[in-house]
Amino acid sequence: MLAIPTLKFSYGNLLLARLRELDSATIEELLGDEPAQRFKSDGPFENPERRARDCLRYARMLGMVSESDRRWTLTDAGDEYAECVDLANPWIVNQTQAGILRRQLSSGSADLADQVRIALQVVEELTPDWSNDDLGRTLAGRAGSDQWQAERTFESQGARYRELLIESGLVDRRGDLTEAGASFSGRRPAVWWVNQGATYTKERDGGFLWAPMLNRAGRPQYHWDSMDEVREGDVVLHYSNGSLRAASHVSARARPAPNPLDDQAWEVEGRLVATKYRELNEPVALGAIDESARIRHGSPFTVSGSVQQVYLVGLRDDFVSELAQRFPELATHLPEISAIAPSPEVPTEAATPSELFRDFADAVDASGLQFPAGSQLIRSFVSSLLAKPFAILTGLAGSGKTQLAMRLGEWFGTDEHGRHRHVVVPVRPDWTGPEFIFGYEDALRTSSSGAPVWFVPEAFEFVLRAANDPAHPYLLILDEMNLAHVERYFSDFLSGVESRRPVLPDLVFDRESRQWVLRDVEAQRLPLPRNLFVVGTVNVDETTYMFSPKVLDRASTFEFRITAEELDAELRRPVAAQAGEDRKVRAFASLAEVDDWQREYPHPSRDEIVSVLREVHRILASANQEFGHRALYEILRFCAFYAATGDTDANTALDLAMMQKVLPKVHGSRRRVEPILNELETLAAGAGTIPRLPLTHSKVVRMTESVRANQFVSFAE
Repeated sequence: MLAIPTLKFSYGNLLLARLRELDSATIEELLGDEPAQRFKSDGPFENPERRARDCLRYARMLGMVSESDRRWTLTDAGDEYAECVDLANPWIVNQTQAGILRRQLSSGSADLADQVRIALQVVEELTPDWSNDDLGRTLAGRAGSDQWQAERTFESQGARYRELLIESGLVDRRGDLTEAGASFSGRRPAVWWVNQGATYTKERDGGFLWAPMLNRAGRPQYHWDSMDEVREGDVVLHYSNGSLRAASHVSARARPAPNPLDDQAWEVEGRLVATKYRELNEPVALGAIDESARIRHGSPFTVSGSVQQVYLVGLRDDFVSELAQRFPELATHLPEISAIAPSPEVPTEAATPSELFRDFADAVDASGLQFPAGSQLIRSFVSSLLAKPFAILTGLAGSGKTQLAMRLGEWFGTDEHGRHRHVVVPVRPDWTGPEFIFGYEDALRTSSSGAPVWFVPEAFEFVLRAANDPAHPYLLILDEMNLAHVERYFSDFLSGVESRRPVLPDLVFDRESRQWVLRDVEAQRLPLPRNLFVVGTVNVDETTYMFSPKVLDRASTFEFRITAEELDAELRRPVAAQAGEDRKVRAFASLAEVDDWQREYPHPSRDEIVSVLREVHRILASANQEFGHRALYEILRFCAFYAATGDTDANTALDLAMMQKVLPKVHGSRRRVEPILNELETLAAGAGTIPRLPLTHSKVVRMTESVRANQFVSFAE
C-alpha cells in the first residue's frame, strides 16, 4: 500500500491552477519567484521544491497529472479539476472537485483507487468515533508493507487517508460513510424492520430508535445488538399496531444513550440510532404483504407469517424487492434493488380464492344451512368480502342472513386464547352517535398512570382485538343495523374504511385496574384494521330506517328472498360451522388487503364488463343516480375474485354486481325513476328469449311494479 505524501490534496490546489495556466512546467517554473504563495502556510520553507514534488506525486496517484522529462502536465481530469479551484479560498475541495476525485477513484485508473476502497472497508468495520491511529493500525494490518513499521506512522498515515476520504466526499467529518461512500464501496443501504408498538409515537417524535444493552437477566439480545450494525443512509421500516406506519433514513450510527422512553420495563443503559421519519400516507397492513414471502423470510416473521416479538431485524434483498414492487409509496423510500427471485428456502403455496370458496361452502353445507339449488350466494358473498370488507344483507326475516354471516365468523376460527374471531352485536334503536361502536373517554374514572380511561363497548373491544392480530380475519356482525340511523353511529367507520385515516384511539387494557386506558397521552389515533370485516343484517318494516345512498355506495348489498316452493318441512336449525384451516383463514385476510389484486388477475372478460357498466352509467346519469370511480373499482375487484373462485361467466358476474352495487342506489319517485328502470330492464333482457342478466331483470321488473303502485321505490322491498 502506498503512503500518501501530504496531508490534504487541497493543499496542492494552487499548484494545479498554476499548471493549468502554464500548460506544461517544471517544479521551478511552477514555484516561480515566490514559492510561499503556492502553499497554505507562509514560508520560509527549507525545501519548497520537495513539498511541491510531494503535492504533484499525490496528484499523479489520483490521475490528475503526468510527468515526462521533469515536466508536469495536467490530464483531462486534472484540467477539469484545476478549472474549479476557487482562488479566493483555494484550501478547500468543493463539491464539484469532490465529484471529480470520486470519479477518478471509481474508474480504477488512479493508483490510489484500490487503497481507498480498502480504507473504506476498514472505516465500515471500525466502531463509531474511530481515531486516525485506529485507521492507520488497521490499514497496516491489511497492507503488510515496511512503511508501517515505525510506530509514529500509524497516526500520520491514518490522518492522510482520512483527509482524502473526507475531501472526496466518501466519509463525513465524524468518520461515517456518506451515501456517496456507501455507493462507492459497493455497499447499498441496508433495509431494517423495527417493531415498535407502544413506543412508536415517542421514537417518531424524537427521531430515533432505542434499544437496551441487556435484558433484566443481564443478557444481550441479538435483535438489540443489531443496532450496532446500522449505518448512516440505511432505511428503517417502522411496524406498529398491525401496519408499516413509516419509513426512515438513518442519519447517524448507534451511540450509547440512556433510556429516553420513560418506561421502567427496560434497563437504563442502551443504544440510540438517530433517524429521520417519513410517515406513509397509507400504512401497509401486515396482511397486504404476501404471506408466503413473510414465511420464506423468517425473522422478524414466524413460521405462520405473523410478527415475532423482536425489535430490529435486517431484511433480505428479495423481500425488499417484493415490497418495492407491490407498494409504490414504500418503493420511494427503498434503495434500488434489481428484481430478485424469491428464495426457495421454505416452499409455501398460498391458498387461492377457489380453495377458500370451496372450503367455506363445504363448511356451510355441513352446518345444515341451505340455500336454493343453483344459488350463487355463497360464492358471491365470499368474493364480495374479498373485494370490500363491508356487506349488507337485506331481505325477509328468517331467510338466513345472520346465519350466513355467523357461519363465516365460525369458519374464521378462534384466537390463541380460544376467543371467537367473530361477534354478533345487536343494534339498538337508541344508538345516536359513534360512541356506541367506538366508545368514549370516561372523564369520571381515572387510572393509576394518569392516562385517560375509556369506556369500550363490545364492538370496539372486538375491533382492538383485530388490530392486535393482523394476520387473521375478524368479522363484526351488526344485527338489524337499521333499527337506528346508520349514519349517526357508523359514520366514523364509513369514513375510516374509505380514507384509511386514523379514527381509533390507541388503547391498551390495564389488567390491574381492569380498565381500558390510552396507551400514551400523546399517542395519535390508529386506522381501522385492514383485517376487520363488517356484515350488517337489515330487516325492512315500519320500525326501521332506510339506508342513505352514502351507506349503500360503500357496501355490497345482498337481497335474501324465499319463494313458496323453497319452503322445506325437513329443514333443521343450522349448527356451528367447522373452523377453516389456519393457512386458508390467514389467506382470506391477505387476499382482501391486496389493493391491486384485480389488476394482476383480472376477470377474463373485463373489457366486456366495463363496456356494459358504461352503458349502465349513461342510463343512471339521466336521473342523477350514476356511480363513480369507487363503484367501478369495487365491481371489477368483485368480478376478478368471482372468476378466481371458479365461475368465469361474464354475465353471471355482471348480474350479481348489478344487484349488489348498482341497483341499491336506484330510488325515488315514479317520475324520476321509471324511465331509467325501463332502460335497465331492456339492457338486462338482452336480445334473446331468456334474460341476459336474470337476477337484475327480475329485480327491475319488481321495482317497476312497485313504483307504479306506490309512486316511490327503493331497492329494499
